[in-house]
Amino acid sequence: MRTGASLVVLAALILSNCWGCGSDSSPYVGATVPVKGKVTYKGKPLTEGQIVFEPDSSGREAHGSIQPDGTFELSTFAKGDGAVPGTHRVAVTSGKIGKQVVPVKYQNTSSSKTEVEVAEGKSEYIVDFK
Repeated sequence: MRTGASLVVLAALILSNCWGCGSDSSPYVGATVPVKGKVTYKGKPLTEGQIVFEPDSSGREAHGSIQPDGTFELSTFAKGDGAVPGTHRVAVTSGKIGKQVVPVKYQNTSSSKTEVEVAEGKSEYIVDFK
């Protein structure tokens, strides 16, 4: 019985030395590729809002602010790091062209029917909602 208790104490000492091994306070960061571009509605640049790239497979979605000229830069884990590689469903939130608001169907990744393939070696994307 004494041997069993000694083994438990020994195991606890060994495990306590490894407590927190291999982890840090930063969140998981996966592979991303830079994504910049321009977002338009019927060929005209959106002037404000947010653009969202939601991956078809697992992974975190990327977001970017739409600038007055329609340009954007995506961030997933850190500012400007881009998006995870793969196919993404795309939506805009609060997107405007002049004073006209983009139709609601483009404000949700499920209903926008707009997809973009994010890949290594390509960093400039044109997203046109029609």
